[in-house]
Amino acid sequence: MLFIIALLAAGSMPAIQSTFVERALRNDSHRLALMVKTGMLQSSEQHRVYVIDISATTMALHPLDENTDDADPAPPATDTADSDQSPAQENFDTSIQLDSANKILAPDPDKPKVWVPLPATHWLFRPGELCPVPRVRLTRGEAWLEMSFNALTGNVEDETYTFP
Repeated sequence: MLFIIALLAAGSMPAIQSTFVERALRNDSHRLALMVKTGMLQSSEQHRVYVIDISATTMALHPLDENTDDADPAPPATDTADSDQSPAQENFDTSIQLDSANKILAPDPDKPKVWVPLPATHWLFRPGELCPVPRVRLTRGEAWLEMSFNALTGNVEDETYTFP
């Protein structure tokens, strides 16, 4: 009897593991899509540059500090005591911890259909400009989820995936 239970449990493990992998990739992809959309909206509403900083473990959305160079954006000081800002001008800052097993890839500009690891980078969202992120792929082992963004709105236009 115990042997049968162990056999059934062993047979269902790949399906359970695949479900966890899919959930982890979908969570990070939804968070990234929300940050892209929010970056586009905030830059348009506030008429200022917003940036998404991406590293291997985190994504952070914040307004670009006016005193920094576009080539090296840094998060602004977190002093929120200034009550003179109108609600439309309040800074929108958020940081999200990525699932450590997931990796973000970008298309290789020199080779079509080849994906390369995305180095620690930043995406700038300027008021009135197109979305700077055309496509990204999140991977975890053999599973992957690819998203294409609408250049005008930042919405996810297309999503393809493989969850073996």
